[in-house]
Amino acid sequence: MCAEDGLVYYEHACTHLHAFLFLTGAVMDAMAQTQGGSRDAALQALSSSRAERHGKDKRYFDLMAYIVSNTISGEIMAVENYSEMVPIMGDTEAKIETVKQANEESKHIRMLASLGKRLDYPVKTEIVEPQWKAIRGHFSSAVKKKDLAACLIIQDLMTETMAIVLYKTLGRDTDSDTAQVAGLILSDEIEHLGIGARRIKAMLEKDPETVHDALVWAHHRVMPELFSMISTSCHSLCAELSVDCGGIGLDSIATDIEKLRVDALDAYMETLDLVGFDHKVTMPLIASMSSYGVQPKADLRLRSDAPSACSTQAGACC
Repeated sequence: MCAEDGLVYYEHACTHLHAFLFLTGAVMDAMAQTQGGSRDAALQALSSSRAERHGKDKRYFDLMAYIVSNTISGEIMAVENYSEMVPIMGDTEAKIETVKQANEESKHIRMLASLGKRLDYPVKTEIVEPQWKAIRGHFSSAVKKKDLAACLIIQDLMTETMAIVLYKTLGRDTDSDTAQVAGLILSDEIEHLGIGARRIKAMLEKDPETVHDALVWAHHRVMPELFSMISTSCHSLCAELSVDCGGIGLDSIATDIEKLRVDALDAYMETLDLVGFDHKVTMPLIASMSSYGVQPKADLRLRSDAPSACSTQAGACC
C-alpha cells in the first residue's frame, strides 16, 4: 500500500470511528433518558402503592422520614449516654440496669430503621442534627464531673420525657405499622422515665441542694436544644434525606408545632412534679422557657411573684 492509499484508509477509519462514537453516545443518552423515566415511573408507582396501602400521601412519608431519622438520632445518643454513665453508677445492680436500658435503646434503633424500610422511605442511622451532638456533649461533661444526678436528669428525665411525647404523637393519626412500633417503644421509654424518677428521688432525699443544682445546670443547657428540635425545619437532615422541610407539614398527622411544644412543656412540668423537685427551683426554670415561644396549659408557675434565682444557692447561676 502506497502512502497516499494509507492516508485515505486512515481518513475512512477516523470517519467510521467518529460515526460509531456519535451513535454510541446517542444510544447511551437514550438509555439514560429511558432509565430516568423508568426511575421516575417507579417512584410514582411506589408513592401510589404506599398511598393505596396506608391512605397517606408523599408529604406524609417525607414527614415520617424526617421524624423517624431524628428519633433514631435520639436513640443513638441514648445508647451512648447510658453506656458512658455505667462506670459512675453506684452499685453493680444499677450498672446492670443501665446496660439493659442501653440495650433497649439499641433495639429501638433497629425497630425504627426496619419501619422505614418496610414503608419505603429513607432514614439516617447516625446523628445528623447538631442539637443531639450538643446534648451529648453536655452529658459527657456531667460524666467527667462524676455528676450522676445531672446525667440521670439529662437522659432519664429530660430526654425520655420528650421521647414519650413523640411516641405518643406517632401513635395517633399515623399508619398502622408506625402506630404499632411507636406503642412498643413507648412502653420502654415510660419504664426508663420511671427508673430515672426513682433514682433521682432517692438522691434528692439525701442531698437536695446538689440535685437541685444539677437540675438547674442541665435545664439551661439541654432543654433549649430539645425544644429547638420541635420544628419542621432543620440544619441538614432534610437535605440528606432529599425531602422538603417546608412542605412536610405536621397536618399530615393531625397536629401542629404549637400543640407539640405545649404538650412537651406540660409533660416536662409533670416529670418535675413526679420527682418532687422544689417548686421554688422549678418555677423560674419553667418561666425561662417562655423565651422558647411556648406557654404551658397550666400557667400557675409563671406568676409574677415567681423567684428569679436560677439555683438553690443565692447568687449562683447556671
